[in-house]
Amino acid sequence: MADISDYAWFVRDLKSRLYAGDWNGYLCCWSDEGGLLWTAQAEDRVEGMCGASEAKPPFICATAGSKVNCIDAASGEERWNHQLIGSSDLVTCSDDGNRVLATSSVYEIELNDFIESTCWRFDGDGNLVRQDTFEERPWHLILDQAGAARMGVGRPRCGLIMQTDDEITHLNLAEDDPILCGATASGKTVFGHASGLISLLSKNGKKMKSLFDGSEESVLTLQSDGKMVIAGGDDGMARAVSCKGGETWAVDLGRPLDECTIAFEILGEKSCWVATWNGIQASLWVIGSESGKVHVEFDNLPRIHTLTSRGDRVAVGIDDGRVMLFNEELFSRRITGEGNEPDGPTDGLDSSTGQSRLSLQEKLRSLRK
Repeated sequence: MADISDYAWFVRDLKSRLYAGDWNGYLCCWSDEGGLLWTAQAEDRVEGMCGASEAKPPFICATAGSKVNCIDAASGEERWNHQLIGSSDLVTCSDDGNRVLATSSVYEIELNDFIESTCWRFDGDGNLVRQDTFEERPWHLILDQAGAARMGVGRPRCGLIMQTDDEITHLNLAEDDPILCGATASGKTVFGHASGLISLLSKNGKKMKSLFDGSEESVLTLQSDGKMVIAGGDDGMARAVSCKGGETWAVDLGRPLDECTIAFEILGEKSCWVATWNGIQASLWVIGSESGKVHVEFDNLPRIHTLTSRGDRVAVGIDDGRVMLFNEELFSRRITGEGNEPDGPTDGLDSSTGQSRLSLQEKLRSLRK
């Protein structure tokens, strides 16, 4: 567990390091063992992060406030930043760091809606290659190996917007059905729609296939591992859907879903981690991906703002500033009873280590002063 002293707003797990950003633009990097490696300060709330692990040297990019920031992954030193129009939103980059893409949006308070968005395309040195402005707000951004970006967008046109170095094109693939979220894994991209539809983007990026349309509740969060999708919305139903089509299981968690991720195996099947929020407190559920069995529920938590997983670990960013990293081996021991943990809901995530947690919090806060 680590503490960044403010809202943990975005967490990114890359290679052997963990990166996180908070509500006030504070950025941290930790080692595998939880040692704080560096801190940095961005303009405002960190909205998104991506990493170019094969760039020389490797870097991370963060959207914060009205800027996109490029930061050296090893030292935390800023390499470049660029002012955007409106508030910065999504960010992605190629593994080699040759292209960095960010989106920003302008919100009109009187209309209570977004009035325009811009997709910005940079090279690895921060030089602007292209910028395009359009009416729709992107809710998912992907960059393929050929350098083409695709954005799942909402109204008025819905569907996808594709941008390359040379042009921008609208693809009318989801007429009158806004895309609200998306996920990309193992070369497959899935989208969640306002109608409750979960769709799969074709390999050429020009068609959408329906995977599930059995609910009228908007899909507000989803994740995929390329074989299955875990998704949900305000009705409290967590659903597993096969990337070949069809619902595998559905579990009523009784509260709106905030975040989800698919992670390491527990008892022979991958685990689905789902965060819910009832307006007062959050719960974190760990569910079997094939069986739909609830392995454990952690309740009485502050709101969970981000969930991410890679390999043998899961990172959780919480409203009170904690960033928690769960290891597959240790977590599996506790789930199977080897760690002498009680079955059923667990209050507050490992309360038996409360004193050591407070001690670590105090040490990390002192580093920030």
